[in-house]
Amino acid sequence: MSTRQAHAHFSPRTLALLLATVSSIGLPLYSVTTDASASTGIPTCSFSQLEVAVVSSSGAYAAAGNEGIPFLMVNRSHSACRLKGYPKVRVSPASYQGVAVKVVNGGGMIFVAVKPRSVIIKPGATASFGIDYGDAYDQQAPNAGPCMTQHFYFSLPLRTHPFTQFFDTSVNINFCYAGFHFSVTSIQRGPVPRTG
Repeated sequence: MSTRQAHAHFSPRTLALLLATVSSIGLPLYSVTTDASASTGIPTCSFSQLEVAVVSSSGAYAAAGNEGIPFLMVNRSHSACRLKGYPKVRVSPASYQGVAVKVVNGGGMIFVAVKPRSVIIKPGATASFGIDYGDAYDQQAPNAGPCMTQHFYFSLPLRTHPFTQFFDTSVNINFCYAGFHFSVTSIQRGPVPRTG
């Protein structure tokens, strides 16, 4: 199976939506994303309908040695679509001295575990997911270089496609300090996943 990567190149309209959302986290963006109790007739999102961006990677969501990074999805199309489940996550680089990074589904101390539900994303609206990790596991490891992630690649539970399509975001996290362990939340409505 081949793969395709989409880098974070945003149209002026999408960039404006992202900036508006980032500057007013917690407030709905234009039309509100809704949990779908009846999503009959609304198709699963396609790769081309969405943009994915990191909302904040500067410690805005932190407590007691735990960190959370929210990721925002914007429906840039003119049609509503739906998603349900967890993003599949890869990081690069992904190992140090033979130990590989592990990503598990669930939640953590910052973004809590929420059972996957079908989320309808209207045109111009947002959905989100979060990455949780600790930041004080191995303080003897390098604080830069070989232990630093440079990219997070996400594949979403999208409409079936002949090849896997990845969204690429630039994020710097010391995965040695994180104990080589990250937890990803389910896809949720709104610009920030539920916090604990």
